[in-house]
Amino acid sequence: MAEGDVITTRTDFVRRALLERRYEPDASYAQDLLALERFLASRSVGMAESFALSNLLSRYPREAEAIARELGVRPFVPFEDERVSALVDERLRLAESRHPLRRLRPSDPVSLFEL
Repeated sequence: MAEGDVITTRTDFVRRALLERRYEPDASYAQDLLALERFLASRSVGMAESFALSNLLSRYPREAEAIARELGVRPFVPFEDERVSALVDERLRLAESRHPLRRLRPSDPVSLFEL
């Protein structure tokens, strides 16, 4: 962070991590901590933000725990690959049950224009 930049933090943990160190943290670490704090302070997190938050949680688990504790929020449960796959499979099955797709028989000619 350049000298003179104004940093607005919500927690003492992030403030200390960014401003009270003997050495300056790299810019990406500072941005990640600020994003982590912003995501954890937000009450509603969309799908894209959930994936970004999940990535930050896996990279900075101790920092995330300290920030969440200070904000008084429950820890975020990141998406698990198995859980997401199961959800996608369930949604596909539901969609197919509502609108069954025509199945090709092995003897049917394959043409992109016929689908």
